Amino acid sequence: RLSERTAVFEPSIPAYDDNFNYDFMVALVLLGYWALLARRLYRLPHAPTAARLRRSSRRLAIAALVGALFVPARLVTSLVLYGYGWHFAADRLLIGVPLVALPTLATLLVTVPALHRLGRPSPDDAEEVAAPPASRAAAAPRVSFPARAVAVGGLVSFVMILFAPAPPLLAPALVSYGVVAPVLVVIWRRHADRVRDGVVRPLPRGAARARRVAVATAAVLVLVGGYAGWDWQTSKLPDDYRMTEQAMTYGTGPGPVDHSAHSHGAGLPDRPLTQFTGPAGKPDKRFTLVATDARLRLSSGATVDATAFNGQIPGPELRVRQGDLVEVTLVNRTTDTPTTVHWHGLDVPNAEDGVAGLTQDAVPPGGSHVYRWRAGQVGTYWYHSHQASSTQVRRGLFGPLVIDPAPPAPAGVREFVVAAHVFDTDKGDTSTLNAADTLRRESVPPGTPVRIRLINADNFRKYFTLAGTPFKVTAVDGGPVNAPTDLYRTKLMLGGGGRYDLEFTMPSAPVRLTDLAAVGAGLLLSPDGQGELAPLTDGPEFDATRYGSPAATPFGPDSDFDRSFDLVLDNRPGFYDGQPYYLWTINGHVSPHVPMLMVREGELVKVTISNRSFLEHPMHLHGHHVLVLSRNGHRATGSPLWLDTVTLLSGESYELAFRADNPGLWMDHCHNLKHAAMGMTMHLGYEGISTPFHAGRATGNTSD
Repeated sequence: RLSERTAVFEPSIPAYDDNFNYDFMVALVLLGYWALLARRLYRLPHAPTAARLRRSSRRLAIAALVGALFVPARLVTSLVLYGYGWHFAADRLLIGVPLVALPTLATLLVTVPALHRLGRPSPDDAEEVAAPPASRAAAAPRVSFPARAVAVGGLVSFVMILFAPAPPLLAPALVSYGVVAPVLVVIWRRHADRVRDGVVRPLPRGAARARRVAVATAAVLVLVGGYAGWDWQTSKLPDDYRMTEQAMTYGTGPGPVDHSAHSHGAGLPDRPLTQFTGPAGKPDKRFTLVATDARLRLSSGATVDATAFNGQIPGPELRVRQGDLVEVTLVNRTTDTPTTVHWHGLDVPNAEDGVAGLTQDAVPPGGSHVYRWRAGQVGTYWYHSHQASSTQVRRGLFGPLVIDPAPPAPAGVREFVVAAHVFDTDKGDTSTLNAADTLRRESVPPGTPVRIRLINADNFRKYFTLAGTPFKVTAVDGGPVNAPTDLYRTKLMLGGGGRYDLEFTMPSAPVRLTDLAAVGAGLLLSPDGQGELAPLTDGPEFDATRYGSPAATPFGPDSDFDRSFDLVLDNRPGFYDGQPYYLWTINGHVSPHVPMLMVREGELVKVTISNRSFLEHPMHLHGHHVLVLSRNGHRATGSPLWLDTVTLLSGESYELAFRADNPGLWMDHCHNLKHAAMGMTMHLGYEGISTPFHAGRATGNTSD
């Protein structure tokens, strides 16, 4: 039976990080080898004797042939990365490899033959001083210059690994070649001027050499320091700015989209986003969420200095029915924590999205705000703060949200809503399920249908197992799975912000849900609330793109798309808001300098996302659900997979599609909220819509 289920699991693929490191090491060794070889070639004319010059020439010719092997090695490592997708190797294949391949070819065609001639044995070989003709020939630029060019190209190629350019690559290519060209001109002139009046100039020694080293060191420090200073200064965020100032567009489309509405200082267009509010009328469900400061205790006794809704972590479960008009009043009774509420996964009207500085101002202590939206979806969702969310969600400002179908589901289903989260406690970082960091026990009669609504309310991906029974994944991110099949002894990876619904029939023996980050905790179900079951800690990994059965969708991989965008997620060293960080970038930029994806209402949009960084990124698009078209170049073959949060591991790429049917200005960001706070945030903008709200220290709005 197990073999029949293997089709839902992704075969193992080579680790992207390992292959990246191989390429990194080859580039580093290439740089060091050719820098040393270039130095030896430059010093060749100063061999003390003719015999030594000839022997050195022969050895250096062999060394050049060996060094040339690093170029095909670098090409191979680049092609291995190309196996993950074009964006993983484009900069190497178009810029990095040519920068070393072309001068290496010149070395083989020009330098090696010249060394061969210099290394020919002579009947007069003795330990006499090298003859001027041999020294002059060894000082010719054709001997040492090509190797120096390889070293320069290797340096630029290596730096490009650390500061990888993002598409489009025309500008980075022009800059790279534009930097290398004048440097090589200067080096050529230096090599060409070595012989004067038939004599090779001596190498600088003593004070002259020290001055040259000092000047070179100072020049490098000035360049590096100047770049660092410029990066530090330009990274500082304005005290008052619009998140959507960078109104540009990536990708292709049928024509330009009007950006003028989003330019800072431009007049408001016909449609400010504040007009996209929830419907009027008497609400079917009313809730009040009161944000307070609290010191709360986990099940183990560990304490959390929390900011919580209604004095509990997670916040209260909000349960409504599809079609309900819902009204939620946020009351802020914290001491000094302005906050909001964002409805994660709900495609609410734009003004109800709860993003401070974009769709509203943060609610200050003592203030309140009313959200209204109609529950048009069904499934498992959650809500959380979107003001300084990397801090506030971590401290506890989140809770579950469940939308039941309008026709009531069959009675008798036992539900457990479980939110996984890591809290900062007096005992350190602590993984919890509904604030329980110990094993929770519940009694469930055998034969009872059970549904576990699993929410990852943390930044990083989590792995879960369900032991003791076959089960089905019946929903992903709230969307139903078509024709789910039984799974057994399966490891479930759930990215930050994502949700799974798990269903099974309660057996007569215990069943245990385990978060593999805290195997001692978990949820144990049994007929009498007792018993034991060891946690399942391993198994084949679930692949939602190949699970369930296909069904009709309104669009698909072969549709004609109105707009297409390419996004590359990456990391690089740099500054953010004046502080040094390892930055998390989108197409080489960090917020608020990441241009928006601009669309017109009604357009069909395709987005290709590639993750070149070293960590996973759960990318969350507000206000829309995307259909997964492919993963890692393989079309999705299972049930249609509609997601609001797409987790990309290192080396992964996804093709996604959505209909631009919810006008407004929407955040699209990594739901590792620390990454979002350090720049991995962009926006989706509809033509002709703007926001009156501002972000920045002077405004009190900090969405991330």
